[in-house]
Amino acid sequence: MLSIDVKPQSIRRRALPATLGVLVVALVVAVAFDTWYVQLLVSRERARVTGVLASYGSGLESAFGRRISRLSGLRTFVETRRSRANLDEEFRPYAEGLRAGTTAIRALELVRNGRVQAVVPLDSNAGVLGYDLYTDVRPAIGGDVRRAEVTGLVTVSSPIDLLQGGRGIVVRQRLTSSNSAFPDLVAMVLDLRGLVQEASTLLPPGEIGVLVRDREGRPLSGSADPIVDPVTTVVRIPDGAWKVEAAPRAGWRAAVAGELVPTRVLSALIVALLVWVTYLIVSRQRRLADLVDARTQQLRDANAVLRHEVEERLLIETRLREQEEGLRLALHAGKMGPWEYDPIADRLIWSESALALLGLAAHEAPLSGQDFYEALVPESREVVRDAVRSALDGTEGHAEYRVQLTDGRERWLYGTGEVMRDASGTAVRLIGILADVTERHQLEEQLLHSQKMEAVGTLAGGIAHDFNNLLTAIMGFTQLAQSEAAVWTDDLVSTELAQSLAEVREDLHEILRAGERASMLTAQLLAFSRRQVVHPTRMDANVAVHDVERMLNRLIGERVTLDTSLTADALPVRADQGQIAQLLVNLVVNARDAMPGGGRITIETARLSLSATGDAPYAGLEPGEWVILSVCDTGVGMTSDVLVRAFEPFFTTKPVGAGTGLGLSTVYGIVTQSGGRVFVESTVGEGTTVRVALPYLTSEQRITRVTPRSVQATVSGARVLVVEDEGGLRRLVAEVLTRRGYDVTVSSDGAGALAELQNAAEPYDLILSDMVMPGLDGAALAAEVRRLGILVPVLFMSGYPSSPEIGEHAFIAKPFTPSSLVDCVQAEIDRGVARRRTASATVEVAGQLL
Repeated sequence: MLSIDVKPQSIRRRALPATLGVLVVALVVAVAFDTWYVQLLVSRERARVTGVLASYGSGLESAFGRRISRLSGLRTFVETRRSRANLDEEFRPYAEGLRAGTTAIRALELVRNGRVQAVVPLDSNAGVLGYDLYTDVRPAIGGDVRRAEVTGLVTVSSPIDLLQGGRGIVVRQRLTSSNSAFPDLVAMVLDLRGLVQEASTLLPPGEIGVLVRDREGRPLSGSADPIVDPVTTVVRIPDGAWKVEAAPRAGWRAAVAGELVPTRVLSALIVALLVWVTYLIVSRQRRLADLVDARTQQLRDANAVLRHEVEERLLIETRLREQEEGLRLALHAGKMGPWEYDPIADRLIWSESALALLGLAAHEAPLSGQDFYEALVPESREVVRDAVRSALDGTEGHAEYRVQLTDGRERWLYGTGEVMRDASGTAVRLIGILADVTERHQLEEQLLHSQKMEAVGTLAGGIAHDFNNLLTAIMGFTQLAQSEAAVWTDDLVSTELAQSLAEVREDLHEILRAGERASMLTAQLLAFSRRQVVHPTRMDANVAVHDVERMLNRLIGERVTLDTSLTADALPVRADQGQIAQLLVNLVVNARDAMPGGGRITIETARLSLSATGDAPYAGLEPGEWVILSVCDTGVGMTSDVLVRAFEPFFTTKPVGAGTGLGLSTVYGIVTQSGGRVFVESTVGEGTTVRVALPYLTSEQRITRVTPRSVQATVSGARVLVVEDEGGLRRLVAEVLTRRGYDVTVSSDGAGALAELQNAAEPYDLILSDMVMPGLDGAALAAEVRRLGILVPVLFMSGYPSSPEIGEHAFIAKPFTPSSLVDCVQAEIDRGVARRRTASATVEVAGQLL
């Protein structure tokens, strides 16, 4: 009994050291395995974060690149303008178009000699207009401007405190234009927060801390907390490179802590199993020792195999997850969706993203090629069929086509595919990608329309300018002839001659009336081309409607009813009152002609406040305060093909002789020149609504206009040099001034006029010059006169409106009457005399003081 009692105790004593030894070894192995596995998980997590960071860097680089392309577009736009006047007129709408749909662009600027000449938008950037960047107390500001001017490359500033408020960067690029009146730099002010936030959509929310540094290592934007042991990537910009750092917010170990739990539980179970097995082995008879050792080795081998399988499975899962994530991000960013087609079974397989582009739910997906063709609009079916046939035949298969979604919206899609063939060369599968190109298609259409309207506007403005020269001569000589005919009275001539003179006077009157009508036509052409001489004032849109309401009632006739629905509050706008009246007349006459059997025309006014870019019916209208002037009729309406051409000049659906086709094109020019937009909606059989949006004038603005004063007496013998390349007009001006007692010398170009001024024996009292001439034009002639120190006033005349090139000189628009010409000439001569007297008095006083 003693031996029996002692034997188990002896066995336990012998088993205890061995068990403890195995426990220690097992714990050491478990800890080592745990340490190695943590490092493995951290390495995998770093690889994942690196992939996410690369996508984020690419997104940030792409976002910056898109804005650089807008700056390049602005540069090209400025370099292709014909004159500074043309640039100033078109800069604001073009710059607003560049900013449309793109965030983070705080301002687009034109810079000359370090001074900001123009900025868009003006409302939030008025403080920088005219600011001299070279005088900024921060050396980096002037240095960046000089660097852009010297290198000619795109330069990107370091983060600075913007004059508009907030933090941002400034991108600049030098212009290659040789015109001294043009800016030498274009600049784009970018908001750092908006730029970085656009790319932040590619980051998992809340998991990863990101910090963006500029090329000098200074933080641009990102995590407020310090980033420990980050992974990095480089964002390449035109003027260096930015560095992006990223790491899990809680640290690398905390990021993988959740994946360690199963492994640690398994390790604990293995350690317990080993200890238990060891205890059994040691406590049993020695005859079982070999068997226990063998079983332990089997467990070790199984554990190694299991560990190897776990490693392989984790590696495969990581690679699959990275590939799926990259593919998903790429398809989402590119608005694309994959699809497959089995030509043998005529079976289609759609991805969720492809169905989303088609606007279909999963149960609505077409499962065969024929079903898909029938779901398309008729015009797109043959296009897609041809593309599929080309792909199956071995040639390149792609198609761009239009689809109509179930909610009525239209979308343009681009599809391309690649054929998979079996060993015999038979096409067994067609794999392709569907992409949404609606935005690109719309932008292309808008660009083509804008270019076409700009080209026609330039042509119309040129025609109007040349026609104004002819009209000035026609109407001027007619008025001179009228004056000569009026000298003859019935007492001085015979009855037969008096009757002939009366007929001549009547004929001259008809010629003058025809010239006045032609002048109105050129005014319409200039209004369309936005080159009309306008006198904008602060006016109330409601008052403008009231002023023409009685005239409109007479125009529309008895079969058409005119209703007005105006707001009770004033709607101030800054526009030319005559142009607004012309706009209303054109719209109401068009509405009347669209209702041959009678109907109703409604004129409405309203105030519109937009906090974001407008949707239908004001699609694309910029945020802000607007005055809406609407003209609605119950007429025949317009089809879609007529609607897209509604604003084209000389396009009309009326019979020959019933209209010029300039009505809506004139409206387009007037509204654009006033800084507004026009929107048209029309339904066949129901009517048309035209909505005009003009900027709401929130504060009083002083609008001054200098007009020549009328004088009664002329300075007999005053010397006038007339410079005009149009022969008939040159002869008219000389004749008018000569009859009024002036000593007139004429020149057909600027070079001849300059030579005459330099060689003249006596000084001239006035230079009367055309603006647009071959060779040395009017502005260049005035500049040369000033450079040579010839003190003579300059009076410009032109069929175009006045422009900044005129500067301090006086201006008279063509066509003009002989009396208005004489008034302007005499007024400028008087002002020249007054200036010379003031200068002489100043010199005399200075001499006395000395």
